[in-house]
Amino acid sequence: MNMNPFLLTAIILLGVGATVNYFLGVKKNRWLGKTMSTQAENVLNPKETEYVNIGGAIGYNIKYKLRDPWREAKGTFTFFPRHSLLYMPFSLAIGGSDRFFLNLFSDRKLAGEGHIIEKKYLNKAKIDGFQEMEKEEMSRDGREFVLAWRHGDIKETLKRTLMAMPDPQSLVHFTCFDENKTFFLFLKPKNGKIEENLKVFVAQCSEYFR
Repeated sequence: MNMNPFLLTAIILLGVGATVNYFLGVKKNRWLGKTMSTQAENVLNPKETEYVNIGGAIGYNIKYKLRDPWREAKGTFTFFPRHSLLYMPFSLAIGGSDRFFLNLFSDRKLAGEGHIIEKKYLNKAKIDGFQEMEKEEMSRDGREFVLAWRHGDIKETLKRTLMAMPDPQSLVHFTCFDENKTFFLFLKPKNGKIEENLKVFVAQCSEYFR
């Protein structure tokens, strides 16, 4: 049985396109991993670094040993699946993007628990006891955020943190968590640009020390 030549050509072109897309996507995601790790190291200046690859071109888990007033940082870079021609449409449909997560640990006492959350991300944030927290909405560069806090009046500090962020378009969630002396940052960066927001994040965290 002979295959339709047009169908055969379409299959070949699809295969070639998928292969080219795979190699270009892997190259871009590896470049992003290098770019983000370089920026993170520039800001945090770690004593020791550890990177663990997640599924090839998907991302990395990171762990840094830091200097006082920080103890360590743990985080994850995850990348849009540029290498997968079949999965990209599904990822786009659910809001897929490059993501940067960082937990920054200190031994210092913190003023309380506070959050800055992109409003449209609020239902995904899963914050324990969120309904009992004090809250205020705030706009920055056309984006809506919710400030939430407890265990201390840190509303004004949260406002200063949001206003200090040079790229609020990439900010999704900031947390100061006094119970385990931890800060958290979640960004959706464009072209791997995290350094400016990360630099301000680290500087602002010290405002929560007590």
